[in-house]
Amino acid sequence: MPLNDDTSLPEIYTVSDHHIGKEQIDKKALSIISKLNAAGYEAFIVGGFVRDSLMGKNPKDCDIVTNATPEEIKKIIPRTRIIGRRFKIVHARAGKDIIEISTFRSSSQKDTRKSNKGILLRDNNYGTIEEDAFRRDFTINSLYLDIERMEVLDFVGGFKDLQEGILRCIGDSSKRFREDPVRIIRAVRFKSKLGLALEKKLEKDMSQSSYLLGEISSGRKYEETLKMFLTGNGHSIMSEMQNYKITEYLLPLTKNFMNAKKDRRLIFNALKDTDKRFSQNKTLTPSFLFAVLLWPALINKIGDVNSKKIKIPRVSKVANLILKKHNEYCFIPKRIQSSIKEIWEIQVMLLRIPEKSHITLKHKRFKAAYDFLLLREKSGEDLGGAGDWWTRKISGR
Repeated sequence: MPLNDDTSLPEIYTVSDHHIGKEQIDKKALSIISKLNAAGYEAFIVGGFVRDSLMGKNPKDCDIVTNATPEEIKKIIPRTRIIGRRFKIVHARAGKDIIEISTFRSSSQKDTRKSNKGILLRDNNYGTIEEDAFRRDFTINSLYLDIERMEVLDFVGGFKDLQEGILRCIGDSSKRFREDPVRIIRAVRFKSKLGLALEKKLEKDMSQSSYLLGEISSGRKYEETLKMFLTGNGHSIMSEMQNYKITEYLLPLTKNFMNAKKDRRLIFNALKDTDKRFSQNKTLTPSFLFAVLLWPALINKIGDVNSKKIKIPRVSKVANLILKKHNEYCFIPKRIQSSIKEIWEIQVMLLRIPEKSHITLKHKRFKAAYDFLLLREKSGEDLGGAGDWWTRKISGR
């Protein structure tokens, strides 16, 4: 049971309520908090780690929040760097992983800059833990773990919402979406990932505010797309994206073909396979993901890509046009674009069997292109047995 009856104070939940053990916490995160405490600063674990632990899931991230400024954190914690202009945060290395350390946000408007549509462009006002709690997006992400007392502090009712399986915005959801439209995407992710029901006003405001996604930078859209489709719930997230009119702002070239059965089958089969690979801790690549998502647009321009009349330079030329158009909405890094093009170009080579098969086998993108070929066949495309031929070729039969 919570320890406080005073509504002006946070509800405090003890180990008997939350069942989170210190042994579950990353040792590097514990060390960082200890160093900040020793220097006279407050520090808590916040967000996803607390939320997922309370839901009995295995948390992957361990974020820290403190009243130390980014510059002060950098002086205390070795191997750190300050990133971001919109929101300054500190990244601390923990082996191959990164621990994110942020400073309590304030409700002050002093160092805040907004677009003419009300979207926050800059917000580096620092405050107290109470102010920080009310600045976060959803109640379930505003839970603070005090590692000294092993108590969870809840200022906004997130603990109860988790127990009831509800996703709720902190404050007016329409206003919060206007401040940062990415919260709409995050709501879809949490609904799919955690199996939560959306609070009624939140759900209504998501659909009415989706147009604001057009104001997000193309680079940020790319990062959010990866979070949606490469973290184990891509199949269900794609369905939810269509329900809340998100696809047209993040993946307009994909959205145009989602009503065609064969294209829809290809995309959803790929996302199912990706979710499975994620659950098996296998490597996932953005290039394969976008090669699938943009393939229908490529075929629409080229026509019958399986025709012997189609040559690689033609595929390459159309690929450049498709990627250029997509980048207007969601910018893909150049090295990823190159890989996407190669996966598409090798589709032509894979159908020219057995012409120069020894060269095709040695191509650095052969495995990804071969998997793509098998995916096309699995999704109902007749490729004349090419998949089986290459499978036998690889196995030496």
